[in-house]
Amino acid sequence: MNVINKFLSSSVDEATSDVNISVNENDVQYINNIFASFNRSCPNLRILPKYRRNQIWTVKSQYVDFEGEIQTSKHKMIVLLISEPEELSEEISFVRVCPLSPFVDMASSNELICDNAALVGFPFIVETWNEQPLLTEILDKYVGDYCCEIHESSEELSKDQQTFREIEISNARFLNQSIIAYTNEMERADYFSFSVDFMSDSKVRTIHMPKLNVQSPTLIPLTGHAEYAMAARSGNILTDNDCIEIDSVDVPFHIEVRKKNNEYILTIIPKVDVKLSSNGKAFDYRSNDERIVYSGLKKGLYDIESPLTSKKITIRLK
Repeated sequence: MNVINKFLSSSVDEATSDVNISVNENDVQYINNIFASFNRSCPNLRILPKYRRNQIWTVKSQYVDFEGEIQTSKHKMIVLLISEPEELSEEISFVRVCPLSPFVDMASSNELICDNAALVGFPFIVETWNEQPLLTEILDKYVGDYCCEIHESSEELSKDQQTFREIEISNARFLNQSIIAYTNEMERADYFSFSVDFMSDSKVRTIHMPKLNVQSPTLIPLTGHAEYAMAARSGNILTDNDCIEIDSVDVPFHIEVRKKNNEYILTIIPKVDVKLSSNGKAFDYRSNDERIVYSGLKKGLYDIESPLTSKKITIRLK
């Protein structure tokens, strides 16, 4: 198989940056030479720009989708936004993108190529044949702008080029999985008052709160890492005073999540040194001797940091 296709078909170990492929020394040198003379860092922006067409963004290498599954890409991905964002809800939007590939050697005669290495650090192909939708929340860092006309064309491809496209399209499922999971979750959302995805140490728990103020709420079957809130097992009518409780051996404090008037309240017990943030924005809290309370939260992803643990803690309120 062509060395580029070998590379794209294999996974990169994020912890070691090792690539698990069987290639000879010349193949490795060939891949290294593609990037050797290019060095460009993303802009260090305190406030990210609003998403809009013709922007280039990197994509998070790992994310928790709306079904509470951890999605991990085989390789770092960079994309060109080819549409304006569209809202799926008040907090969630999506955009259509084309992945960018540095492997211009695999370009066909009609390929859209940018030869300006200064833009992202290397010349690239705009994979117009690999257009994908994705949730904007999985975009990571803004790189720059690139204006071009996207058009379809039919052409004959070599066997290596065809294989290259098939691999790239397969790898890009990582992007549209964000949309698929959101759609699947919204189909089930009517059965729940609210839910929480809790991720720590690459493990995910999804906890659902059934409908509140209902005598006998419908409890649909759950699978995998999903479960109902402890309060739902009491048999009593649930109210907005009931909460989703989260305890974990990886986390040295107790977490409670409530939903009142379409806003979320997150409580941490006992009072400890913590920071709650979303997209780099830290949130203020109220506290007493026993607890910390964050109120007025919206749906979305939040990070919890504390010097009491080295574990990364992420929650999604939904």
